[in-house]
Formats: sequence, C-alpha cells, structure tokens
Amino acid sequence: MRFEEYTQRPPPHIWAREPDAGRHHCSISTMYRILREKGRSGDRRRQATHPAKTVPELVATAPSQVFTWDITKAAGPVKRVW
Repeated sequence: MRFEEYTQRPPPHIWAREPDAGRHHCSISTMYRILREKGRSGDRRRQATHPAKTVPELVATAPSQVFTWDITKAAGPVKRVW
C-alpha cells in the first residue's frame, strides 16, 4: 500500500477505496482510533487566525467625564467595589 496517496484523504475515503484494491484492514472507527492515538486526527485545513480582542475600559479622572448605560462592571474608587 502506498501511503503517499492517502495522506490527504479522510478515513472514510480510504476505507471505501481499499476493498476495490482487494484489501480490508479495519473499520472506519478503528482508523479514527489509530489516527487519534498517533495525534493525526485533527483538521487538515488551514485555519484562520484572529487577533486578540481588547476589552474597552472606561476611565474617568473627574465626575461627569464618562457616561454608560451598563454600570455592572464600572470600577469604583476602591478596588473590587463596583
């Protein structure tokens, strides 16, 4: 069996092609189990990377500088007091 032709194919495609060649090795679930044990069961597509999002912070140095409708996490004059 040539492994190069199967490197980019998913296990169901490999399992369906092997009986045509006169070979039967195992079930599809066994193929997935073996790939998982070898660390090869991940997604083979390129994944998009996104930059980390920053949480906006409201900072005021005097009264009436910042207005917000949601005050559940607005920092007070003392640490951990909302």
